[in-house]
Amino acid sequence: MEAAAQFFVESPDVVYGPEAIEAQYEYRTTRVSREGGVLKVHPTSTRFTFRTARQVPRLGVMLVGWGGNNGSTLTAAVLANRLRLSWPTRSGRKVGAGGAWWAGRLGGSGTVKLGLDPRRQEVFVPFPARPRPMVAPNTSLFDGGRGGHPETLPV
Repeated sequence: MEAAAQFFVESPDVVYGPEAIEAQYEYRTTRVSREGGVLKVHPTSTRFTFRTARQVPRLGVMLVGWGGNNGSTLTAAVLANRLRLSWPTRSGRKVGAGGAWWAGRLGGSGTVKLGLDPRRQEVFVPFPARPRPMVAPNTSLFDGGRGGHPETLPV
């Protein structure tokens, strides 16, 4: 089955509202007790409601050891994407899918399995199909957690 740009869950347990997506989920497990020399198995279930806001808030990230390899690499990646950096190569200027672009990096990382089609074939969608509301990395705020200096920097 060909990948689609987006998908919706059709279920009585999922409601799409203008502000949020709400899903009911029943977690089933068993509780085991010992009575004498006999194990008794008691099926149990817990009902959960998951609410996912459609409007994604800004993300704040505290990087302890911001000046190390991981912190500086993440900061450079966010700045490169925010500034839409490009650079010349022999085959032309690199920007977008081959340059500083989040979706290209995430898209190369994998797919998400949705389920089976009517012929019992697995159906996958590429990661950028955004299976849920997701934080936009370019709008994130970073702080280094410098012990007593809680300034949040708009890096």
